[in-house]
Amino acid sequence: MPRTVSPVTEQLFQELAPQQTEKTPTKQLGKDDFLKLLTLQLRSQNPLDPASNQEMAAQLAQFSALEQMQNISGTLEQLLQSNASLALSIAQYSAPALIGRTAAASSSQIPFDGTTPVQLGFELPTAAASATVEVRSPSGAVIRRIEVPPSLLGKGTHSIEWDGRDERGNHVAAGTYSIAVTATDAEGNRIAADTLVRGRISGIRYTSNGLVVMIGSVEVPIGNIVELN
Repeated sequence: MPRTVSPVTEQLFQELAPQQTEKTPTKQLGKDDFLKLLTLQLRSQNPLDPASNQEMAAQLAQFSALEQMQNISGTLEQLLQSNASLALSIAQYSAPALIGRTAAASSSQIPFDGTTPVQLGFELPTAAASATVEVRSPSGAVIRRIEVPPSLLGKGTHSIEWDGRDERGNHVAAGTYSIAVTATDAEGNRIAADTLVRGRISGIRYTSNGLVVMIGSVEVPIGNIVELN
């Protein structure tokens, strides 16, 4: 025997169908959705056997609790935004005091003045069996590979010196270079290592992307600073 759809079910489908085409499906049940379901339930219940007062009170209590939770969520979101704005204001106010201090910041770029050796910083999340630091020209070509000694393969932050020479021993020109670290464990698995730029903060700038500090010729977001001396 073919199944028939009850008039109540058909009515619910008709009322919900337009919203399914207009609204993007969501996994969250908001207070408006809850209230609509409650209203449809009241309209669809059997008038000879309506829901008990206790059931209605329980559902209304759930609705009230849901509304309060959403209000609390909105308040917390506003508080987080206010705290972020306050932190940014504090950072902008205190940023000039950073000028002249030595810092290490997350960045793959390194400034080279053409004479002074450069400290190439990197951070290992776990101990490595071997690691190599590549120095790349502004165009991206590898000009020098430096093997990291065993004493610098432990977990943590390290630095190794680059004398400003290429693989042939020739001095390279001043400019902004980049580094990449390749590290592996005892089983030969790759280890994701972060690269760091080290140097003296020479200035600060306010950009459309936020506050940045100048380490040599490299601009680094102030939030990327991991060490400050």
